[in-house]
Amino acid sequence: MLGSLAADAPHVMAAVPAPAATVSAGGFASAPLPLDTTCSGAARRLFRAAAAGVGLSAELIYDGSTMASELAANSMHAQTGIQFDERGCAVAGAPEIWLYLRRVGGEQELVCKVFDALPRWKDDAPPDLTVPVPVDAVSGRGLHVIDGLSQGRWGDHLTRARLGAWKASGKAVWFALPVPASNALDRFRGPQPGSVQAAEILERMLSGRGIDHIVRADAPASGMSVLSIRRGLTVWCRSRVVSWTGRSGHREWRAFSDLVDAAEQIVCAYEELGSADATGVTRSG
Repeated sequence: MLGSLAADAPHVMAAVPAPAATVSAGGFASAPLPLDTTCSGAARRLFRAAAAGVGLSAELIYDGSTMASELAANSMHAQTGIQFDERGCAVAGAPEIWLYLRRVGGEQELVCKVFDALPRWKDDAPPDLTVPVPVDAVSGRGLHVIDGLSQGRWGDHLTRARLGAWKASGKAVWFALPVPASNALDRFRGPQPGSVQAAEILERMLSGRGIDHIVRADAPASGMSVLSIRRGLTVWCRSRVVSWTGRSGHREWRAFSDLVDAAEQIVCAYEELGSADATGVTRSG
Protein backbone atom coordinates (compact mmCIF):
# COMPACT_ATOMS: atom_id res chain seq x y z
CA MET A 1 0.00 0.00 0.00
CA LEU A 2 2.54 2.57 1.08
CA GLY A 3 4.80 1.51 -1.74
CA SER A 4 2.35 3.08 -4.19
CA LEU A 5 2.58 6.48 -2.53
CA ALA A 6 2.63 9.52 -4.79
CA ALA A 7 4.03 12.81 -3.52
CA ASP A 8 3.63 16.35 -4.75
CA ALA A 9 5.94 18.81 -3.00
CA PRO A 10 5.65 22.42 -4.21
CA HIS A 11 9.03 23.57 -2.88
CA VAL A 12 11.05 20.46 -3.70
CA MET A 13 11.13 19.16 -7.25
CA ALA A 14 12.01 15.58 -6.33
CA ALA A 15 9.25 13.43 -4.80
CA VAL A 16 9.78 12.36 -1.18
CA PRO A 17 8.66 8.75 -0.74
CA ALA A 18 7.96 8.67 3.02
CA PRO A 19 4.48 10.07 3.82
CA ALA A 20 5.62 11.56 7.14
CA ALA A 21 8.44 13.48 5.43
CA THR A 22 6.30 14.45 2.45
CA VAL A 23 3.42 15.89 4.45
CA SER A 24 5.53 17.59 7.12
CA ALA A 25 7.58 19.27 4.37
CA GLY A 26 4.42 20.78 2.90
CA GLY A 27 3.89 18.18 0.19
CA PHE A 28 0.94 16.01 -0.76
CA ALA A 29 0.77 12.28 -0.04
CA SER A 30 -1.69 10.16 -2.01
CA ALA A 31 -2.28 6.47 -2.60
CA PRO A 32 -4.94 4.25 -4.20
CA LEU A 33 -7.29 2.40 -1.88
CA PRO A 34 -7.97 -1.32 -2.34
CA LEU A 35 -11.33 -2.17 -3.91
CA ASP A 36 -12.27 -4.52 -1.08
CA THR A 37 -12.73 -4.54 2.68
CA THR A 38 -9.00 -4.10 3.30
CA CYS A 39 -9.38 -0.44 2.25
CA SER A 40 -10.08 0.70 5.83
CA GLY A 41 -6.90 -0.84 7.21
CA ALA A 42 -4.87 0.65 4.36
CA ALA A 43 -6.31 4.11 5.07
CA ARG A 44 -5.50 3.82 8.77
CA ARG A 45 -1.89 2.88 8.04
CA LEU A 46 -1.34 5.75 5.61
CA PHE A 47 -2.94 8.29 7.94
CA ARG A 48 -0.77 7.19 10.87
CA ALA A 49 2.34 7.37 8.70
CA ALA A 50 1.55 10.91 7.55
CA ALA A 51 0.45 12.10 11.00
CA ALA A 52 3.66 10.84 12.59
CA GLY A 53 5.63 13.78 11.20
CA VAL A 54 3.36 16.67 12.23
CA GLY A 55 3.23 16.34 16.02
CA LEU A 56 -0.34 15.18 16.56
CA SER A 57 -1.11 13.70 19.95
CA ALA A 58 -1.69 9.96 20.25
CA GLU A 59 -5.38 10.68 20.84
CA LEU A 60 -5.72 12.75 17.66
CA ILE A 61 -3.83 10.14 15.65
CA TYR A 62 -6.27 7.51 16.91
CA ASP A 63 -9.27 9.72 16.08
CA GLY A 64 -7.82 10.56 12.66
CA SER A 65 -7.09 6.96 11.75
CA THR A 66 -10.66 6.06 12.79
CA MET A 67 -12.10 8.77 10.54
CA ALA A 68 -9.80 7.79 7.65
CA SER A 69 -11.06 4.24 8.06
CA GLU A 70 -14.67 5.41 7.88
CA LEU A 71 -14.05 7.48 4.74
CA ALA A 72 -12.36 4.52 3.09
CA ALA A 73 -15.24 2.23 4.02
CA ASN A 74 -17.67 4.66 2.38
CA SER A 75 -15.69 4.38 -0.85
CA MET A 76 -16.86 0.77 -1.09
CA HIS A 77 -20.30 2.15 -2.01
CA ALA A 78 -18.97 4.51 -4.71
CA GLN A 79 -17.19 2.28 -7.20
CA THR A 80 -19.49 2.47 -10.22
CA GLY A 81 -17.31 5.12 -11.88
CA ILE A 82 -14.16 2.98 -11.99
CA GLN A 83 -12.71 2.07 -15.40
CA PHE A 84 -11.05 -1.34 -15.76
CA ASP A 85 -8.74 -2.78 -18.40
CA GLU A 86 -9.15 -6.15 -20.12
CA ARG A 87 -7.39 -7.86 -17.19
CA GLY A 88 -9.84 -6.43 -14.67
CA CYS A 89 -7.33 -3.96 -13.21
CA ALA A 90 -8.55 -0.48 -12.31
CA VAL A 91 -6.97 2.11 -14.61
CA ALA A 92 -8.94 5.23 -13.64
CA GLY A 93 -11.50 6.38 -11.11
CA ALA A 94 -10.44 4.08 -8.26
CA PRO A 95 -10.75 5.48 -4.71
CA GLU A 96 -7.73 7.41 -3.43
CA ILE A 97 -6.65 8.77 -0.06
CA TRP A 98 -4.96 12.18 0.10
CA LEU A 99 -3.15 13.88 2.99
CA TYR A 100 -1.61 17.34 3.24
CA LEU A 101 -1.19 20.37 5.52
CA ARG A 102 -2.85 23.73 5.12
CA ARG A 103 -3.15 26.94 7.09
CA VAL A 104 -6.60 28.19 8.14
CA GLY A 105 -7.18 31.30 10.23
CA GLY A 106 -3.51 31.46 11.15
CA GLU A 107 -3.48 27.87 12.35
CA GLN A 108 -2.18 24.68 10.75
CA GLU A 109 -4.32 21.62 10.15
CA LEU A 110 -3.79 18.16 8.72
CA VAL A 111 -6.32 17.38 5.98
CA CYS A 112 -7.36 13.86 5.01
CA LYS A 113 -9.51 13.32 1.92
CA VAL A 114 -10.88 10.25 0.20
CA PHE A 115 -11.69 10.57 -3.50
CA ASP A 116 -14.22 8.51 -5.44
CA ALA A 117 -15.49 8.81 -9.00
CA LEU A 118 -19.11 9.59 -8.09
CA PRO A 119 -19.52 13.39 -8.36
CA ARG A 120 -22.51 13.60 -6.04
CA TRP A 121 -24.01 11.89 -3.03
CA LYS A 122 -27.07 9.72 -3.26
CA ASP A 123 -30.11 12.00 -3.72
CA ASP A 124 -27.61 14.79 -4.53
CA ALA A 125 -27.03 15.62 -0.84
CA PRO A 126 -24.94 14.16 1.99
CA PRO A 127 -26.78 12.12 4.63
CA ASP A 128 -28.76 14.17 7.15
CA LEU A 129 -26.75 13.94 10.36
CA THR A 130 -29.68 15.26 12.40
CA VAL A 131 -31.47 11.96 11.77
CA PRO A 132 -30.32 9.30 14.29
CA VAL A 133 -29.06 6.00 12.92
CA PRO A 134 -31.21 3.08 14.10
CA VAL A 135 -29.46 1.00 16.76
CA ASP A 136 -29.83 -2.14 14.66
CA ALA A 137 -28.43 -0.56 11.46
CA VAL A 138 -25.39 -2.32 10.03
CA SER A 139 -24.17 0.80 8.20
CA GLY A 140 -24.77 4.53 7.98
CA ARG A 141 -22.83 5.66 11.05
CA GLY A 142 -19.60 6.67 9.28
CA LEU A 143 -20.34 10.37 8.76
CA HIS A 144 -21.83 10.64 12.26
CA VAL A 145 -18.53 9.34 13.62
CA ILE A 146 -16.54 11.78 11.45
CA ASP A 147 -18.76 14.72 12.42
CA GLY A 148 -18.27 13.95 16.10
CA LEU A 149 -14.55 13.20 16.12
CA SER A 150 -13.68 16.16 13.87
CA GLN A 151 -16.01 18.49 15.80
CA GLY A 152 -17.70 19.40 12.54
CA ARG A 153 -14.44 20.02 10.69
CA TRP A 154 -15.33 18.01 7.58
CA GLY A 155 -17.06 18.38 4.22
CA ASP A 156 -17.15 17.34 0.57
CA HIS A 157 -16.51 18.95 -2.81
CA LEU A 158 -16.18 18.19 -6.50
CA THR A 159 -12.66 17.40 -7.67
CA ARG A 160 -10.49 15.25 -9.92
CA ALA A 161 -8.42 12.17 -9.28
CA ARG A 162 -4.68 12.44 -8.76
CA LEU A 163 -3.81 8.89 -9.80
CA GLY A 164 -4.75 6.61 -12.68
CA ALA A 165 -4.23 6.65 -16.42
CA TRP A 166 -6.47 9.71 -16.69
CA LYS A 167 -7.79 12.03 -14.00
CA ALA A 168 -11.44 11.11 -13.55
CA SER A 169 -13.89 13.62 -12.14
CA GLY A 170 -15.61 12.84 -8.87
CA LYS A 171 -15.83 14.08 -5.30
CA ALA A 172 -13.67 14.17 -2.20
CA VAL A 173 -14.95 13.80 1.35
CA TRP A 174 -12.56 15.26 3.90
CA PHE A 175 -11.87 15.99 7.55
CA ALA A 176 -9.19 18.11 9.22
CA LEU A 177 -7.40 17.98 12.56
CA PRO A 178 -5.54 20.91 14.17
CA VAL A 179 -1.76 20.70 14.33
CA PRO A 180 -0.26 22.05 17.59
CA ALA A 181 1.16 25.56 17.31
CA SER A 182 4.34 24.30 18.98
CA ASN A 183 4.96 22.23 15.85
CA ALA A 184 5.07 25.12 13.38
CA LEU A 185 6.58 23.85 10.16
CA ASP A 186 9.37 25.29 8.04
CA ARG A 187 7.07 25.60 5.02
CA PHE A 188 5.25 28.49 6.75
CA ARG A 189 8.44 30.21 7.93
CA GLY A 190 10.97 29.83 5.14
CA PRO A 191 11.39 31.76 1.88
CA GLN A 192 8.38 31.56 -0.41
CA PRO A 193 8.36 31.45 -4.22
CA GLY A 194 7.94 34.60 -6.27
CA SER A 195 4.81 35.24 -8.32
CA VAL A 196 6.17 33.71 -11.53
CA GLN A 197 7.46 30.63 -9.75
CA ALA A 198 4.17 30.25 -7.84
CA ALA A 199 2.25 30.42 -11.14
CA GLU A 200 4.58 27.82 -12.68
CA ILE A 201 4.01 25.48 -9.72
CA LEU A 202 0.24 25.93 -9.87
CA GLU A 203 0.20 25.38 -13.63
CA ARG A 204 2.15 22.15 -13.19
CA MET A 205 -0.19 20.96 -10.44
CA LEU A 206 -3.33 21.74 -12.45
CA SER A 207 -1.96 20.17 -15.64
CA GLY A 208 -1.19 17.07 -13.62
CA ARG A 209 -4.89 16.84 -12.81
CA GLY A 210 -5.82 16.82 -16.49
CA ILE A 211 -6.73 20.50 -16.75
CA ASP A 212 -5.36 21.52 -20.13
CA HIS A 213 -5.24 24.68 -22.25
CA ILE A 214 -4.12 26.88 -19.36
CA VAL A 215 -2.85 30.27 -20.56
CA ARG A 216 -0.24 31.92 -18.35
CA ALA A 217 0.85 35.55 -18.57
CA ASP A 218 3.85 36.69 -16.51
CA ALA A 219 4.71 40.29 -15.65
CA PRO A 220 7.88 39.96 -13.56
CA ALA A 221 8.45 43.71 -13.46
CA SER A 222 5.03 44.10 -11.82
CA GLY A 223 5.48 41.09 -9.56
CA MET A 224 2.41 39.40 -11.02
CA SER A 225 1.39 36.30 -12.98
CA VAL A 226 -2.06 35.34 -14.26
CA LEU A 227 -3.44 31.90 -15.12
CA SER A 228 -6.50 31.76 -17.35
CA ILE A 229 -7.96 28.32 -16.54
CA ARG A 230 -11.30 28.47 -18.35
CA ARG A 231 -14.20 30.84 -18.87
CA GLY A 232 -15.11 32.19 -15.46
CA LEU A 233 -11.94 31.07 -13.71
CA THR A 234 -8.85 33.29 -13.69
CA VAL A 235 -6.13 32.92 -11.06
CA TRP A 236 -3.89 35.81 -9.96
CA CYS A 237 -0.48 35.39 -8.31
CA ARG A 238 0.82 38.57 -6.74
CA SER A 239 1.96 39.96 -3.38
CA ARG A 240 2.61 36.40 -2.13
CA VAL A 241 -1.07 35.54 -2.54
CA VAL A 242 -3.00 33.33 -4.99
CA SER A 243 -6.55 34.58 -5.59
CA TRP A 244 -9.54 33.66 -7.74
CA THR A 245 -13.33 33.98 -7.79
CA GLY A 246 -15.43 30.87 -7.24
CA ARG A 247 -18.75 30.02 -8.91
CA SER A 248 -20.66 31.66 -6.07
CA GLY A 249 -18.88 34.94 -6.80
CA HIS A 250 -16.95 34.81 -3.54
CA ARG A 251 -13.29 35.80 -3.74
CA GLU A 252 -10.90 33.10 -2.52
CA TRP A 253 -7.22 33.44 -1.69
CA ARG A 254 -4.31 31.42 -0.34
CA ALA A 255 -0.79 32.43 0.62
CA PHE A 256 2.08 31.11 -1.50
CA SER A 257 2.91 28.79 1.41
CA ASP A 258 -0.41 27.05 0.73
CA LEU A 259 -0.09 26.29 -2.98
CA VAL A 260 -1.13 22.68 -2.41
CA ASP A 261 -4.47 23.78 -0.96
CA ALA A 262 -4.79 26.55 -3.55
CA ALA A 263 -4.53 23.96 -6.32
CA GLU A 264 -7.11 21.76 -4.57
CA GLN A 265 -9.59 24.64 -4.32
CA ILE A 266 -8.99 25.75 -7.92
CA VAL A 267 -9.66 22.21 -9.18
CA CYS A 268 -12.89 22.27 -7.18
CA ALA A 269 -13.88 25.61 -8.75
CA TYR A 270 -13.08 24.22 -12.21
CA GLU A 271 -15.26 21.16 -11.64
CA GLU A 272 -18.11 23.25 -10.18
CA LEU A 273 -18.13 25.46 -13.27
CA GLY A 274 -18.09 22.41 -15.54
CA SER A 275 -20.96 20.84 -13.60
CA ALA A 276 -22.98 24.05 -13.83
CA ASP A 277 -22.42 24.22 -17.58
CA ALA A 278 -23.47 20.59 -18.01
CA THR A 279 -26.69 21.02 -16.05
CA GLY A 280 -27.57 24.41 -17.49
CA VAL A 281 -27.34 26.21 -14.15
CA THR A 282 -26.70 29.91 -14.58
CA ARG A 283 -23.69 31.19 -12.69
CA SER A 284 -24.55 33.92 -10.21
CA GLY A 285 -22.47 37.08 -10.06
